[in-house]
Amino acid sequence: MGQLCLGCMKENNGENICPLCGFDKSTVQPAPFLPLGVKLQEDNYLVGRKIENNAEGAKYIGFSEKMNSPVIIHEFMPAGICGRAKGKTNVVIRGGYEEEYEKLNEKFLDYYRTIARMRELSAVAPIFDIFTENGVSYTVEEYFDSIPFTEFIERRGGSVDWNTARQLFMPIITALSTLHESGIGHYAVSPENISVTPSGKLRLDAFAIDDIRRSGTGFEAELMDGCAALEQYMDNSELNEATDIYGFTATLFYALTGRLPENSSDRKPDGRLPIPTAVFKKLPSHVVQALAGGLQVSPKKRIQTFEEMRDQLTAAPAVKAIRTEVSRSARQSEAASGYTPKKGGVPGYAWAILSVLSCMLILLIAGIFWINEHPVTNLTIFAPQTEEEESSEQSEEQSVDPNIISVPNLIGKNYNDIVAKQSGDSDYTIIKANEEIFSDKYAEGQIVSQSPEANSKAGKSVVVVVTVSKGFSNRELPVIAGQSVDSAVTALNEQGFIASPGNYVTSDTVEAGKVVGYENYNAGDLAPYGSKISINISNGPES
Repeated sequence: MGQLCLGCMKENNGENICPLCGFDKSTVQPAPFLPLGVKLQEDNYLVGRKIENNAEGAKYIGFSEKMNSPVIIHEFMPAGICGRAKGKTNVVIRGGYEEEYEKLNEKFLDYYRTIARMRELSAVAPIFDIFTENGVSYTVEEYFDSIPFTEFIERRGGSVDWNTARQLFMPIITALSTLHESGIGHYAVSPENISVTPSGKLRLDAFAIDDIRRSGTGFEAELMDGCAALEQYMDNSELNEATDIYGFTATLFYALTGRLPENSSDRKPDGRLPIPTAVFKKLPSHVVQALAGGLQVSPKKRIQTFEEMRDQLTAAPAVKAIRTEVSRSARQSEAASGYTPKKGGVPGYAWAILSVLSCMLILLIAGIFWINEHPVTNLTIFAPQTEEEESSEQSEEQSVDPNIISVPNLIGKNYNDIVAKQSGDSDYTIIKANEEIFSDKYAEGQIVSQSPEANSKAGKSVVVVVTVSKGFSNRELPVIAGQSVDSAVTALNEQGFIASPGNYVTSDTVEAGKVVGYENYNAGDLAPYGSKISINISNGPES
C-alpha cells in the first residue's frame, strides 16, 4: 500500500499537497486534538485530520489496518473537563472534575454501546469498535463517501415531492423509534445532521449524549436552528421521544418546502406554521396533519411517538379503519363463497357485493368523522395570486373581499421596530429569512426585500418573509486613540469588526495601557465588515 493522505485516507504517492482533497502534508493539528499520524488500539487505527468537534469531543478521519479501509474515529473529550498538551496523546482531567468525568464517560460508553447493537438499521452508521486509550474513550464507525442532505435538496431544485420524501424518511423513523425503544435519543435531527449515501439512502449523523443537546447542563448547548424543540431551550428539561419528533418533522418540512420552520423558542404560542399553498395542494391531507402535529410548540400537544408519526404519514386513520374492515369483510366473503345456502338463502357472490358496499359506506362515515374530529389546525396557508387570477376575480366581483388584504410595503423599515409594534390580531405575520445580507442602500436592521411583494393581494394572516440588512459591507473605523482597550474593542465590535491586539509601542501622548491607534489603518478609513483589526497599545514614553 502506498502513502496515505491524512486528509482523506486515500493513496496520493506522498504528495505534499494532496491532488485528491487538497490537504497540506505539513499541517499541524492544534491542541487539544490528537496529532496527525498517531496510531491507536495497537497500531490498528491511523489518525488523520479532525473532521469536526463539539462540547462532547472530536471526530477524525482514520484508517483501519485490519479492515484496510477508512473509518471515523470519535474521541470523547468533554470541553472544560479534559485537556491535552500540543503534540501529546495523553489527556489530562481537570483537577476536581475526576468524578464528573467518570460519570460522563460511562454515559458516553453506554450510549454508543446501545447504538453499536443497531447494526441492522440502514439509517445509522455501524460502529465497529469501542475502546479506552490515552485516558479517554473512543468509538470507531464506518466511513462512507456522502453528500450533506442540504446539498442533496439543493441539487433537487430546493425541495422534493412527498413520494420522494416518504421513501427517504421512513428508515429514519425506524431508526429513531428503535433508539427510543432502547432508552436513548438523538435530539439533533436536522438537515445539517443527515447525509446521503451514494445509494441514495439517508443516514443520521452527529450522535451525542443528551447533555449537550439542552440548556443548563454545564456544557454549551448545541441546538439546531429551526429543529430544536422548545424544551431543549429550557434549563434541565426532560427530553423524550416527542423532542426528536419535533426535529424530525422540521427536517421533513425542510425537504418538502425548502426552508426550516422558525425557531421553536421564537414561534407564537398558537404554533402557526406557514406553508405555501403551492406546496399544500401537492401534499395529502394526512401529511399536512402530521406536519402540524409534529411541529406543535407545546411538547404535550405534539405527536408523542414515531410509531404514531409513521401511522399518520403512511395513511390517514380513516383509511386504516377501512383496511381493517376490508380484511374482515374479505374473510366473510371467503366463508360465504364456500357456503351452500338453503332455499331462500343469500348466495356467496351477494356477500361479496354487500362487503364492498359496506366498505364504501365505512369510507364515507370514517372520512366525515376524521374531518370533523381532526381539522387541519395551526397552519397559516399563504398563496400570492397570479395576475390572471386577480383579473378574473375583479371582472367577476367588484366588491371588496374583507378576507383579502393588500400586502404592506416593509422595504426600508426597521425589522425590530415593526415586530415590536405588531399586535396579535394583525392581518399579517412577519418572519425573518434565516440569513441577513449586506446592503449599501439599507442600514443594519432595515428590511431589504420581502415576499410576497408590497401591494400584492393575499389572504388575511399572510406570512411575509423579509430579508434584513447586515448594514454596509464597508464600515468606517471609529476614533479609538486614548481610549482604554475595553472601550476600543467595544467600539470596533459595534461596527462589526473583530479587534485583535497589535504591538505595544512607546508614546509621549498616550498613557501606558491605553490605545495609541490602529496598526494598519487610520481612524475614518473604510474596512470590510468582519475584518480583523489590530490595535496598538501604549507602553508610555520612552524611558
